Amino acid sequence: MTTISPPITATWLRCHDIARAEGMAPALAALHAALPAGAPVFGAGGAAVLPTLPTLPVDGDVLVVRTAELPGGTVVLARTPRPAGPADPVLAIGSVWLRLGLSGALLDAALGYLGGRRSGDTTLLRRQLVQGAVAEALTGQLQVRAALTADTPAPAALSYLHTRLTESDRVLLRLLGAAGFARGGAGEVADVSELLAGAYTPEVAA
Repeated sequence: MTTISPPITATWLRCHDIARAEGMAPALAALHAALPAGAPVFGAGGAAVLPTLPTLPVDGDVLVVRTAELPGGTVVLARTPRPAGPADPVLAIGSVWLRLGLSGALLDAALGYLGGRRSGDTTLLRRQLVQGAVAEALTGQLQVRAALTADTPAPAALSYLHTRLTESDRVLLRLLGAAGFARGGAGEVADVSELLAGAYTPEVAA
């Protein structure tokens, strides 16, 4: 099992908090700043989600596949043909913490939206089916956090944790309806978040 030092654990918690409060780009920047010198920013499949180019060390041919203007700043999905090994543990595990923060922000947005929309003589948030869906999403987030804080996850466990976050995000997006799919809104953040999972755990199905 990989041993992670307490300062790195604190960095992951900070990335989580930044992602929830400020967005993906500043959280990615904080995560990449914690990488060891010379560590690859691309996953084994040659993909990366980066806060900006070209300020990060990305030597060689790099193709920008997508640029997303998200709350907090621009992120880019990039690819490189250079062979790469497994992602550095700081990045691989940190991406789960970061996505957990983004998922928490999505929960905050959903609760605010549902609490402000009326349905008959009450709000949508008080509807039993809606409360059940919110509980389902929150349960997934709590399971991921419990796994991350109980021990340093083995690489094989990261795929499952990413999948649980994706499931929670999709439940919350359904609750937001059309409001969640504006350009640069919650739906696009969740979509890029899934791409982040795929970059560092290629077996994750988006």
